[in-house]
Amino acid sequence: MQFYIMGVLPYITLLIFITGMVYRIYVWSKTPQPGALTLFPAPRGGAASFMNVVKESLLFSSLFKGDKFLWVTTWIFHVTLALIFIGHIRVFTDFPELWAFLGINADNMSAISGGAAGIIITVCAVLLIVRRTAVLRVREISNFSDFLILFLIVAVLTTGNLMRFGEHFDLAVTREYFSQLSTFSLTTSAFPLSGTFIAHFLLVQVLLIFIPFSKVLHFGGIFFTQTIIQKA
Repeated sequence: MQFYIMGVLPYITLLIFITGMVYRIYVWSKTPQPGALTLFPAPRGGAASFMNVVKESLLFSSLFKGDKFLWVTTWIFHVTLALIFIGHIRVFTDFPELWAFLGINADNMSAISGGAAGIIITVCAVLLIVRRTAVLRVREISNFSDFLILFLIVAVLTTGNLMRFGEHFDLAVTREYFSQLSTFSLTTSAFPLSGTFIAHFLLVQVLLIFIPFSKVLHFGGIFFTQTIIQKA
């Protein structure tokens, strides 16, 4: 099982993710556009139109006007997710010269900021689940996949937090594993032995497989619906 999760599934996951993303973009580009709806970037509108899309993408302006609680929760969730994504770069490689130049202890910074981010984003994800179950109008338009993706995200975050606050996580071993994985030279001796890491990595792969076929892909669709967003 460890061999399939660590040595086979990553390649299958990457193939499905890329294929799914290409397919969704193709479908978006071929979908008939009603009225003034145009693909991004709009042929008219210039810099102002472009900035409206950027503003909506970064600040969720229309959501702020409609639901303040949801805006706060989702904005913090997405910002924290972006920071976690950036922090995960150290899982694959490191920049000791940069840290030395800036006078930063990367391990201490990662422990503090990463731990705080893990807690904050998990709380936000739980709040989104509570909202989806407690608010009648939201519960009525929710389906199984909506709950599945939220619980899957919480599972990924929980196993990540367990590695952060519990079981020892060896960055050197993990970097060697991903290095071999990316160069197709993987050996079983490079597999990280942490059970929590294996569970976390499995859940991340399931999430990546699910993304192209779920509502999580709204971060791509926003660029194909900019006129609707501006009129919201």
